[in-house]
Amino acid sequence: MKHREATINILAGAAILIAIALSVNAWTLWNERKLVLEETNKLQTELTRQIRFANEHSDYKTYQITLLEKQKKLEQQVEHNLNLNNILQRLQKQAQAQSIQLSSMQLEGKPMPLQHGLQLQTVKISAVGNFYSLLRWLRQVERDGCKVKELRLHSDMQAKEVLKMDISLEFYTEN
Repeated sequence: MKHREATINILAGAAILIAIALSVNAWTLWNERKLVLEETNKLQTELTRQIRFANEHSDYKTYQITLLEKQKKLEQQVEHNLNLNNILQRLQKQAQAQSIQLSSMQLEGKPMPLQHGLQLQTVKISAVGNFYSLLRWLRQVERDGCKVKELRLHSDMQAKEVLKMDISLEFYTEN
């Protein structure tokens, strides 16, 4: 009887060891499967990217044309930004020449396309100065082609000669 119990205990222990070994193997295989799936997904993504690239560049002439169009757009954007920057700098210099302090200058929205390659751009400006200086500066700005869209004057009771002006100007730039 004791011999049978010992045999059963040995067989039960062996069964437990086999179960543990199979569990470790199953866990190892599960981890390997996970790694293989991740690698497969990476390779699939890379293959998709390469196929898309090949499709976009299958015709070299079309590819060159696309690159030239992108380059032309970028060059036009640079020219537009330079033109816009020059206009804003001119507004600042004219204000300084009239002893006007510009508190803020900010572009409003995107330029609105017009005919003949022109765009309409709006800039919002806050300025501080005396009445006659502000008036001279506004006349000069209008002579340079800017249009006053909105104008608000604020008086400070403590500094009687100093006015604060909030103005929206519209001007044309090349597209």
